[in-house]
Amino acid sequence: MNIKQLRYIVAIANTGTFREASEQLYVSQPSMSIAVKDLETELGFKIFERLNTGVNLTVAGERFYEQAQSVLRNFDTFEAKYMSPAATQRSFSVASQHYDFLAPVAVEFSDKNPDIKTIRLFESTTYNILTEVSDGVSDIGIAYLNNHNRLGITRMLDKLDLDFEELLTFKTHIYLRKDHPLASKAFVTNEDLRPLSRARFTQESEQFLYYSEDLVETFENTKIYNVTDRASLNGILERTDSYATGSGFIDKESVHNITVVPLEDGNANTLILIKKKNQPLSEVTKSYKRSLENYFEQNKF
Repeated sequence: MNIKQLRYIVAIANTGTFREASEQLYVSQPSMSIAVKDLETELGFKIFERLNTGVNLTVAGERFYEQAQSVLRNFDTFEAKYMSPAATQRSFSVASQHYDFLAPVAVEFSDKNPDIKTIRLFESTTYNILTEVSDGVSDIGIAYLNNHNRLGITRMLDKLDLDFEELLTFKTHIYLRKDHPLASKAFVTNEDLRPLSRARFTQESEQFLYYSEDLVETFENTKIYNVTDRASLNGILERTDSYATGSGFIDKESVHNITVVPLEDGNANTLILIKKKNQPLSEVTKSYKRSLENYFEQNKF
């Protein structure tokens, strides 16, 4: 058993087919199939049930897959800490709060860096973002600072031996469905929002308010939809009079029924790029930062 075989198992289980997994890992399908059969023979049980449409994990395979994921996460963290940047720079990982600009920026970055074969966009909780960068799993993190969270976030950055660079300052915007009663206004106020329900991204440590992605305070008795992904959040906004908060940057090719309206006297928020302390940005990371800057320049308000 080796790490390469574990990567094959996880990729096959995630994609559901040998073909897609082999394309994802840039390995020939016959080589991958032989490696998996050799591992199954070594283990003494079948990991996959082969079907005409793909594969399913067996009961024993399900347990093996879960443990293989854990082993790979630990190995990747270990590898990222001790291998030279040049040895690991065929891949690039970004841990971020939930922003619509991540997709178009990733596409431009990919076009400019054809040698990077794997680009990982990990949208998660603020705590996970910080630990991903600290552990070396992600090259950089993206989050925001303002007067409400700056002290708590910077304290945690210091604790994890992390630093940050400022990318841009943005005003708080309110996200609404396009035919929402407030959508035609030049700006909205807190009083406009008071009677509305809201959708927001769940944080795993809600007791730490500075981890929140909310850019306005929650009013008393407000109905709240807690979600973990942008598709669910947009789906709620499209179907209700709820609102969400954010930077105002929307990928219009992906989000068709949502609009943004600035919040009157909204917070001044600073988008930041999180990195390891006392470690210069790699050339690849600098390229990603330039793609971010290009996007903001082309889509500025």
